[in-house]
Amino acid sequence: MSAIEAPFQKHSATSREAARAISGHLGRMELEIMNLVTDAQAAGALGLTDEQLIGAFGSQSARPRRIFLVACGKLRDSGSTARTQSGRQAVVWAVA
Repeated sequence: MSAIEAPFQKHSATSREAARAISGHLGRMELEIMNLVTDAQAAGALGLTDEQLIGAFGSQSARPRRIFLVACGKLRDSGSTARTQSGRQAVVWAVA
């Protein structure tokens, strides 16, 4: 895999530093996110929301990895939503 730059908030020095620190782990993390969504779909779900991904992955790092995977065309908006714990609707992400 070629060098991949983690996404970060351009206005935030701490976000930029976190992206640099995590860059060596992108392949493993992205693969784990893909596996979580794939497994959920294999079990009959349409995919996973960010909240579900964060819970299953065990870290807030799941959301930036999901954003990156969407940008790479590996994950997509399923066209469906699911209710979060706070009662709001959230996009369900699926394998592209």
